[in-house]
Amino acid sequence: MSSISTQYPSINSVGITTNGLTLSRQLPTLLDSGLTHANISLDTLNDAKFTDITRRKGLKTVLKAIDDAVEQFGDRYGHDTPGRVKINCVVMNGFNDAELRQFVMLTKHRKVDVRFIEWMPFNDNGWNKGRFLSYKDMLERIRGSPDKKGEGNRDVDNTDGIGPLDLQRQSDGPNDTTKWWSVPGHQGRVGFITSMSNNFCGTCNRLRITADGQLKVCLFGSREVSLRDAMRDPATTREDLALLVGAAVGRKTFALGGHGSAEGIRKANDNRPMTLIGG
Repeated sequence: MSSISTQYPSINSVGITTNGLTLSRQLPTLLDSGLTHANISLDTLNDAKFTDITRRKGLKTVLKAIDDAVEQFGDRYGHDTPGRVKINCVVMNGFNDAELRQFVMLTKHRKVDVRFIEWMPFNDNGWNKGRFLSYKDMLERIRGSPDKKGEGNRDVDNTDGIGPLDLQRQSDGPNDTTKWWSVPGHQGRVGFITSMSNNFCGTCNRLRITADGQLKVCLFGSREVSLRDAMRDPATTREDLALLVGAAVGRKTFALGGHGSAEGIRKANDNRPMTLIGG
C-alpha cells in the first residue's frame, strides 16, 4: 500500500474492505501507508448472530474498530469529511431486518456512514425472493409507514424498541452506487445500495480486478478479461493494455450483466462467488 502512495501520488483515494477484527491494531500502520477509506462489513449487532455467521466471537472488537477508525481517520484527514469510514450491512429478511434502526443509530454520535445493501445473487449463496428485502421495504422498516388516515407513521415489523426515524434524502454524486439519506441531528449518513430493486447501471463507472488478475466490468457479469496474462507477455505495451481495457468496457451490457433481473442472475448461476471477486 505504501508503494502505491509513493509511486503514484496522483492516486488520492486508497481504501480497504475488512471484517474489522484486527483493524484497530493495524490502523496506525495503514494510515501511515496512505489508507484514506475503510469499509467495515458488519451484518448484525446481535452477539449470538455475529458468532453464528462468523464462527467466532468478536462483535465488541469490531464495534471498537469502528470507533477507532472514526477517531483516527478524523485526526488524520479532518472530522468534517464524510465517507471515510463506512459500515456495510447486507440485509436479509428474517435475519437482520429487525436491526435496521439499531444500525441507523450508529450514525447519531459517529461520523460514520451505514450502508444497507440489498442481498444479491452470487454462485452458491442461496439467494431467494423470500429472504430478499428491497430498498422500499427497508425505508418502511426504518421510517415507519404512513397510516391510511394520514395521522403520522405506524411501525412496520420492528422489534428493536426504537421508534420510527426521520430519514431525509440527501444528494448523491454523479456516479454514486449509494442512495444517501440522513437523520436530522445525526453526525453520520445512511445509504442504500439498491442493485436489485432500483439499479444504477446507467451511471456506474466501477471496474474490478480480481486477485488472479481478471478484469470485470460488471459485478454481475460472468465475462472477464485476463490482464494478468497480457501483462506477463513481454510484448504487451501500455497502449495494448489501454486498448484491452477499453474493449472490455465497450462490451459491457446495459444492466445487471445482461441478466435483466435478480431472478435472471440467480438462474444463470454463471458468476464467481463474491469472495472470489472482492470489493
